[in-house]
Amino acid sequence: MLRVCLVPALVSCWTFCYLMLMSKERLDKVLANNGVGTRKTVRPLITRGRVCVNGETVRSPDAKVDASCDSISVDGEKIKIRTTICLMMNKPSGYICSTKEGCFETVFDLLPEDLPRSYLDGDLGIVGRLDADTEGLLLLTSSGELNHKLCSPKHHVPKTYFVRLSFSVSKDDSTRYQKKLQEGIFIAPCDGEDGWNCLPATIQWTDLNSPKPECLITVHEGKYHEIKRMFSALGNTVEYLKRVKIGSLALDESLAPGAVRELSPEDLKALFE
Repeated sequence: MLRVCLVPALVSCWTFCYLMLMSKERLDKVLANNGVGTRKTVRPLITRGRVCVNGETVRSPDAKVDASCDSISVDGEKIKIRTTICLMMNKPSGYICSTKEGCFETVFDLLPEDLPRSYLDGDLGIVGRLDADTEGLLLLTSSGELNHKLCSPKHHVPKTYFVRLSFSVSKDDSTRYQKKLQEGIFIAPCDGEDGWNCLPATIQWTDLNSPKPECLITVHEGKYHEIKRMFSALGNTVEYLKRVKIGSLALDESLAPGAVRELSPEDLKALFE
């Protein structure tokens, strides 16, 4: 069984400002986006007088409410209004970061069935994709603003990966790897993608003496197959790849593969430290 731990999302200042400026929404949309039912099933609840807003019965599904401050109840039970969500997933291998199914299952198939996919600020989307065979830290959020801040090249949010290589690396080669990565290695074109000079990256060897060396590499962009292509340009091959950190936010190792939990305010702050 997949484990999900959802905690209240009183997040950073960008969320607070966003909520304050957010326009009012239809009552049926607010209820549908907060797990009461679909738009079709919540409308009868409203027209039959089972929904109250700030203690007053409202019978119009298109009545406008302010989700940031209005109190909404159904059959006397107050509804916890969610306007946005940001989740951490420990992505396992074999799942693609897409909403479209193909030869692989998608990471959305791992989410709990009762977790809404749409919120008042947008649909749940993936922040920075991982290849099907890449594991580790994956973020999903309904906030387009947060997604943009984490993925936009101009913000250069660092991302750290654990890498296991296929071939041994001598001490001289390790120095060469480090130098070339710090200078910004050139990546050759691949699968129709243009080549480019990578932004400077840093490497920390965690096991250099093994026949299959292991390291941590930190990059500041998210190009197509970037890590694999960087090591290919250095003359090696990535055998295993796992993202372990975005900004200062580290993967919660207590999360089983495929499990998710909601980010805390401290987690969100760490993303930009």
